[in-house]
Amino acid sequence: MMGGDMGRMMQMMQTMHGGMAAQPGGMRGGMMPRFHRVEGQLAYFRTELRVTEAQTPQWNAFADVVRAQTDRLRQGAMREMQGMQRMQSMQSGAAQPMPAPQQMEHRIALLSTHLEAMRAVAAAAAPLYAALSDDQRRSADELMAEHFRSMPMGMR
Repeated sequence: MMGGDMGRMMQMMQTMHGGMAAQPGGMRGGMMPRFHRVEGQLAYFRTELRVTEAQTPQWNAFADVVRAQTDRLRQGAMREMQGMQRMQSMQSGAAQPMPAPQQMEHRIALLSTHLEAMRAVAAAAAPLYAALSDDQRRSADELMAEHFRSMPMGMR
């Protein structure tokens, strides 16, 4: 569906969302702090891309969707963590894992939420990427590669 350049732009969004579904329990391993860095990441990308005044409407639409989807993922992660805590407290008090079928259902729910968020961001990213100059696209491609090199292997 998405060509190479657009795919790289979407990878940026996955990085910005923090790869929530990559770890069981959602917020373990420092996932929640990524949600608090979205504004800084957006500012960094905007600066690095050198978004022009003419591109501002596409940028703003894109950034608004990123913010909304990040909030949605944050809320989903909070619900997931609360559900996991409830399940653990209902068990015999020992730190027993949740039953495998429930673990899979929780994982499916997280992945589904992340997929829906990525689809929403993809719709906003396409017009922004189309509005970028060739130099800006190269910058976006480089930013994507840089961010994925710095991500733990399980989040790529």
